[in-house]
Amino acid sequence: MIEHDLLGNITVPDVRYYGAQTQRSLDLCRTSRETLECYPELIYCIAAIKKAYAQAHGSLGVLDSKTADCIARASLMIMNGEMAGEFPSDVICGGGCVNIHMNVNEVAAKKANELLTGHKGTDVIHPNTHVNKGQSTNDVIPAAIKLALYRNLTAVKKSVMVLKNAYEQKAEEYKDTVKVSRTCIQDAVPITFGQFWGAAVSFLGRQIEEMDSVMQECLALPLGATAVGTGLNLYEGTPELVLKSLTQTFGVEITQEHDLFDGLQYTDIYIRASSAIKAAMTGISKMARDLRFMSSGPRSGLGEIRIAPVQNGSSIMPGKVNPALPESMNVLSYLVIGMDAAVTAAAEGGELELNVWEAVIISELLRMTQILPDMIETFAKKCVKTIKVNIERCLKEAEDTLSSAAVISALKGYQIGTEAAQYAAARGLSLKEAAVACGCLSREEADDLLDPLMLTDVLKTGKLLLEYKDK
Repeated sequence: MIEHDLLGNITVPDVRYYGAQTQRSLDLCRTSRETLECYPELIYCIAAIKKAYAQAHGSLGVLDSKTADCIARASLMIMNGEMAGEFPSDVICGGGCVNIHMNVNEVAAKKANELLTGHKGTDVIHPNTHVNKGQSTNDVIPAAIKLALYRNLTAVKKSVMVLKNAYEQKAEEYKDTVKVSRTCIQDAVPITFGQFWGAAVSFLGRQIEEMDSVMQECLALPLGATAVGTGLNLYEGTPELVLKSLTQTFGVEITQEHDLFDGLQYTDIYIRASSAIKAAMTGISKMARDLRFMSSGPRSGLGEIRIAPVQNGSSIMPGKVNPALPESMNVLSYLVIGMDAAVTAAAEGGELELNVWEAVIISELLRMTQILPDMIETFAKKCVKTIKVNIERCLKEAEDTLSSAAVISALKGYQIGTEAAQYAAARGLSLKEAAVACGCLSREEADDLLDPLMLTDVLKTGKLLLEYKDK
């Protein structure tokens, strides 16, 4: 089929619903193999915007009712995935995402034309004249990205909540189980698993709150700005109807950005979204690394905990099992850090009235939010929930740590505390035995002050120190 656009005639396969502008972009950009089909959430959101505008224009009489209805029906078909395979445009392509936008416009137009007339084409319903009426790539694409980001962040947040719940269960299960803490990877004072994993719960709760905040920002859209913020070619009353329709589609209140010029020129929302995800993943990666260390062994490592095996750990060493799921979290974190850098650069690159680097935002930020939910949930369910603590080993290490001499120094002075620790180290004794043997503490004082579980309770420790001080 020969079709015509701004640059002249071009051949488009007869079986396709996309048109000349999409075909031209395919002839130009096939560099990444990362097509619009890779982002069904973005296709859905662009189509939802098309549906909303068609309905608004029908209500205002800007489009005749049959044309408006057919565009809305075609857009809904796109949203439902019925036109899958018709979105081959390469996301990694210049031109401010016009190719992506026009790919959807062309498919919607040809399908609407088919619904209205019985044949594909653009003779009655045109992608620019009708489907894109009152719109611009410059306001549709950022609006669609924000809506897609909202949907994806919803899934990311849910997965983080699953992980938070898994750590809450472990913190409760082992709330009174004591272990030795480590600072600079050296023995420190006793801590409970409840305290240790409680910190993870607190961290994850804070990340969920941050995601909630970013998600709310994603619901303020620059629709109505058209090309540069002036709303040129926009019919009066359209934005209100469009936003009402989108609110019904997405089930949350969607509003217009308070400054449409700002909405096109500045893209700091993408940085906040990316940073929120990066912050969460750096912490989750730390949790995963902790599990790797704590489960190391099984015979020559820390061996504080065991996690369920999920796959073979070696092609040459029989019986070896690696902490594959924690390491997957580390890998994801490194990827997110790199993606965040790309998002930051793209957001900084805005020029004059527009930021045209949204291809990077799609490729990095939307992809980032695509790949996280399943892996985070798998980590929670198949790793964190399987943790078993080696209680006896952890208790012995907590009793053996020389760093508990800190409580001796609090009562008797730093030098005496140091002497007790050195005495224990030189003779291979526990700190409690050494403190009594070298005369630093009485047996009663040692039993009371060097109980590792008691040392994890600041109120009990503080009260006991005050009692002994007054004796």
